[in-house]
Amino acid sequence: MVIAGFLQIFLCASFGGFLAELLRWYQVRESEHFPEYARGLRYWVVTVLMIVSGGLLAVLYGTDPRNAILVLHIGLSAPLIIKTLAETRAGVPEPTVPAPRFPGRSMDRPAPAKSRASLIDFLAGR
Repeated sequence: MVIAGFLQIFLCASFGGFLAELLRWYQVRESEHFPEYARGLRYWVVTVLMIVSGGLLAVLYGTDPRNAILVLHIGLSAPLIIKTLAETRAGVPEPTVPAPRFPGRSMDRPAPAKSRASLIDFLAGR
């Protein structure tokens, strides 16, 4: 089946994102306890945004006629791609030579304070 146009491509790809979320809930059904985070509004807002991101990503690929299954795959993969990007740590390379130490003073950077969970941690599944 071939689809074209903004609305058809957006809806088909968003359905792919919905299928990814449905798979997650299918896996949760086997767990002993219902996830606590699923009761929060923040979780559902992020879930809807992830589903919509699949539709938007497919539209960015273009609205010319495309195979519907290809568009569905784009929508299905968008949340997974975002999760992978969130898991990737884009940090500054660690120095290989230890910083010099002076009596009574340290040039080491203090460890960052651990803050509340961030959206990136949530998307990465941490």
